[in-house]
Amino acid sequence: MTDLLLGIDIGTTNIKAVLATPTGQIIAQAQNDYPIHYPQPGWAEQDPADWWRGVVTVTRVVLAQAAVRSDQVVGIGVSGQGCAVTLIDAAGDVVRPAIIWMDSRSEPQCEQLRRCCRAEILQRNGKQPAPYNADPALLWLQQHEPESLASAKTSLTSTGYINFKLTGRPIENVSDASILFAFDLAAGDWSPELVDAFGLPSHLYPEVAPCRQIIGQLTPVAAAELGLNPGVPVVAGGEDTSSAGLAIGVTEPGQAFLSLGTAGTIYIVEDRPIVHPQLLAFLHVLPGHTLLGGSLVAVGGGLNWIRTVVGANLQYSQLDEMARQSPAGAGGVLFLPYLSGELQPINDGNARGVFFGLSVSTTPAHLVRAVMEGAAFAIAHNINIAREAGSSLTELRAVGGPTQSELWCRIIANITGYPLAVLAENAGAPLGNALLAAAGIGLIDDPAAVARNAARVTCQFEPDPQLGDRYREHFAIYKQLYPQLKTQFAALAAITQSNED
Repeated sequence: MTDLLLGIDIGTTNIKAVLATPTGQIIAQAQNDYPIHYPQPGWAEQDPADWWRGVVTVTRVVLAQAAVRSDQVVGIGVSGQGCAVTLIDAAGDVVRPAIIWMDSRSEPQCEQLRRCCRAEILQRNGKQPAPYNADPALLWLQQHEPESLASAKTSLTSTGYINFKLTGRPIENVSDASILFAFDLAAGDWSPELVDAFGLPSHLYPEVAPCRQIIGQLTPVAAAELGLNPGVPVVAGGEDTSSAGLAIGVTEPGQAFLSLGTAGTIYIVEDRPIVHPQLLAFLHVLPGHTLLGGSLVAVGGGLNWIRTVVGANLQYSQLDEMARQSPAGAGGVLFLPYLSGELQPINDGNARGVFFGLSVSTTPAHLVRAVMEGAAFAIAHNINIAREAGSSLTELRAVGGPTQSELWCRIIANITGYPLAVLAENAGAPLGNALLAAAGIGLIDDPAAVARNAARVTCQFEPDPQLGDRYREHFAIYKQLYPQLKTQFAALAAITQSNED
């Protein structure tokens, strides 16, 4: 009998699952979508029942695809979107819809946290207060829905809630928990001092466990719904970014995980917590390792936008060919890729996209090239700040749609100055969770080694020193533009909001 592991990831818009062997071979995979609800402007909520229905669906689909017996599934690992505030009562019922990371209603509560303990949050947790996180959302509930908080036995993330449905135990894994502001990275657990400073009940912060630790067994009720046998061990799992990093072999200090899609993320593995006010730090799924970096609002999204400007009917391959017609430096045009504000490293929702250096000689090819280079500058901006904070980057490992462009990959390597390894898509976070499950139940000793062996590099791009020198001059100007425009961005946002009102 072949032992198989079930890996699940609770994303923002869909759930993904894989069945994999202990060596990382994917046997079957499936996906199920669900909605986001927007009850008011700036609010974003989901029904946790949709997550569970999705888990049931994808589990039954992968079992059917693989045509395996239920007793071949010997371990389960889960990850998910961080920070989704999911309140459960003493009976295990959901108190209200989950407030997810896209929700911005808690900005006033973030300002409250900035006034009371900004420095301590940064020192202990490696982040700045912002509305995406669970703690300010809990403060909002305390002030606006006290009855919801009073009914809650605890608060779970999406991962924690699915693990609760699987095992009946309300536990968070340390990687997922470390996103929350009340977590102490060095201690590897909640900070009583921060929880007390926030003024929130400590019972809202549940027990935490190492990512590969078995937290319980599949209950008979959950097993019947999933089509599995009761008693299957469930490990604590991970946070989606850290589990995805494991899946592509980003496991050693100095390696970086670059995930490129409509948006993007760049996270560097560290062997100790490193914090910086412009970046995010949280625990990797691998013991003794943290991740340092940030998220970018527009990568592929920027290219999709410029397509509407230069020719909506163009294929992406045609945009790529157009960009090749422009020399490096885009004819003197720089692009700030802040089309919907920006996260790291500027953390400014008022920022907007800017073309700088337009002239009568600027062509559509220059604009497309500038958009590609702007995304690479944004990646390099995060890397440079991480280096200033003490990080030592050695390799970029990238996945996602934009990596299909050889030109764009070369631009990223040349602008960052680091080798860029493009990896074959391998199901990402669900595979990482399957490997955590395999380690947790003793089928493998080292999930990092297995992941490195299973990950397949399809292309390697080395930086060109000559083009790197040229780009450094442009990058110096790029970094100066946002500070000079920050006040104007805020003023324009105020005018725009006033006109809309």
